[in-house]
Amino acid sequence: EVWAVGTSQDITWNKVGSAPNVKLEYSTDGGTTYPNLITASTGNTGTFGWTIPDAISATVKVKISDGNNANAFDISDANFKIRGSLAVTAPNGNESWNVATTQTITWTKVGSIANVKLEYSTDQGTTYPNLISGSVPASDLFYNWVIPDDISANARVKITDASDATVYDDSNNNFRIRGSFTLTSPNGAEVWDVGSGHNITWTKVGSIANAKLEYSTDGGGTYPNVILGSIDASTLSFSWTIPDAISTLVKVRISDVSDSVVNDVSNANFKIRGVLTLTSPVGSEVWSVASSQAITWTRLGSISNAKLEYSIDGGATYPNVIISSVAASALTYSWTIPDNISAAVRVKITNLSDSTVTSSSPVDFKIAGVLTLT
Repeated sequence: EVWAVGTSQDITWNKVGSAPNVKLEYSTDGGTTYPNLITASTGNTGTFGWTIPDAISATVKVKISDGNNANAFDISDANFKIRGSLAVTAPNGNESWNVATTQTITWTKVGSIANVKLEYSTDQGTTYPNLISGSVPASDLFYNWVIPDDISANARVKITDASDATVYDDSNNNFRIRGSFTLTSPNGAEVWDVGSGHNITWTKVGSIANAKLEYSTDGGGTYPNVILGSIDASTLSFSWTIPDAISTLVKVRISDVSDSVVNDVSNANFKIRGVLTLTSPVGSEVWSVASSQAITWTRLGSISNAKLEYSIDGGATYPNVIISSVAASALTYSWTIPDNISAAVRVKITNLSDSTVTSSSPVDFKIAGVLTLT
């Protein structure tokens, strides 16, 4: 028999004769001595319910004797075993523990077990090839474990009496060992222009194979936009050509292709903005009063409307509106030159929805009057 400390077990016997009471004792040295009293006297009924004491041994025997005649006795024919018991309380299933973090394995014990061995499995407990610690005082009831780089959805922990491999327990259900990402750029407050190139960068912990990159334009409410479906996670960088997705509420998300729960996003919103570039007038032109001249520009991104203004003080101020709103997609505007003669004229174009998106003549041009000899 193998009886665990604290359990209730029946001692049973047969009798011949009318002895009214019996004495019960036990030995932990294979019957050499019986120093341990179970009960000094109990009715000779053939059974006694015994709560197994904390007397861990593989060489236990029970002795029964007539309460009135010590020469009438019997003992167990062979040794039986009293053992302690262990129960893993954490991780006990459904936990998620990240690689390189410190997590606490906890357990309970019954009986004076001296030391325990801790192991873990990544195959649902089919095998336990991975040693956590060969010997930990069982009475500690906890062990701080630095989670190894052994990513798995089928992890379990096993605790074993270091002196008796038959005394063990493991996690009731699988827990998960996960890697982790930290997105380092863009991480908030950046302003990235449509069509420009910028690096998305990250760090990772654990042997994550592949990463997925996405972006949001609603502050992280949704991530419907895939940047890259899969990239080697160990590259730690991806060169992104900024799409035409103008927004002030942009975030990027990186996630494990194999486990989307493992992800990180930009800490705060960043901005994607369009680009306007004035291509005429760009300086040195001489435009006559009342003539019609073409202001031209290019644009990147779906900018809807633009405002055109001009300066006569070399761009120090732009108090003069040419047109308050023109379709940015037109890329040209026919300007009838006003009677505002100056040699320090510049034109500026601005996105009506975002005044930070602007472009102006890099060099002064001239508005000249006209004389006609008649």
